[in-house]
Amino acid sequence: MKKIYTLVAVLTATFAANAQSEIITQWNFDAADHTLAVNPSTGTGTFGIIGGVELNLNTDGTMPGGNPTSGKGYSIKTFPEQGTNSGTAGFQFALSTTGYENITLSFDPRSSGTGSKWMQYEMSTDGTTWTTLGNNNGALANDFNNPVSVTLPATADNQGSITFKLVSIFAPGTQAYAPVGTNYGTGGAWRIDNLTISGEEIDTASTIDNNIEGLKVYPNPASELINITSNELGIKNVTIYNMLGKKVLETSTEETVNVSTLTSGVYIMKISQDGKNASRKLVIK
Repeated sequence: MKKIYTLVAVLTATFAANAQSEIITQWNFDAADHTLAVNPSTGTGTFGIIGGVELNLNTDGTMPGGNPTSGKGYSIKTFPEQGTNSGTAGFQFALSTTGYENITLSFDPRSSGTGSKWMQYEMSTDGTTWTTLGNNNGALANDFNNPVSVTLPATADNQGSITFKLVSIFAPGTQAYAPVGTNYGTGGAWRIDNLTISGEEIDTASTIDNNIEGLKVYPNPASELINITSNELGIKNVTIYNMLGKKVLETSTEETVNVSTLTSGVYIMKISQDGKNASRKLVIK
């Protein structure tokens, strides 16, 4: 038995060492129709603008160029008057990080010459209380040469819903917006592209109580039905928990379990049969 525990520990350490960051949600804003450009190009989430700013399109109604110029970027204008409403206007987006940890935020920003060069990053897990993650040190320029990458705190890990704001702020220590160029103006435009949230999948596959011989769970990922088979015939008791430890489904079956009521995400499934127990990670797509 000691050898089994040791092997599990080694495998767990190996999985952790080999964890790879992957895109959870991304907006590339490349849709020709600006009403569709707000939809993620990868994953799921919502994107919008706040603080009274307006969408800024080319004169022919098309989206302005992004990074690279072969794509599109999302541009906004009509920011607050000089000396007013710092930290209120900009971009806002929300998504789920369920099943992921070590989250990072990255994007490509630019501004016109009359736009504010100071951008602040904020995060909320309840949509009400906001945490300031930092700012760009006044690095906004009239090009895409200053990409942003922010490592998020652990409170961003494994969240069913998390919201972010990228907002214009006064230059620190002042009550005024500092322009990218010579003069600040409310018509100054911000543009953003390649807005990406990435993370490492939480490893919950390694378990010690795995003594049901021949146990198989498939398909996995699943969306409606899963099959649970083993070398033994008979009833299996199945309990499924979300990543916060809340029980979301409990049933008994000889083979098939309907999981269609579960939302997309990562779960832990506990299975017992004839006094033996096992755990499996279950992914609902």
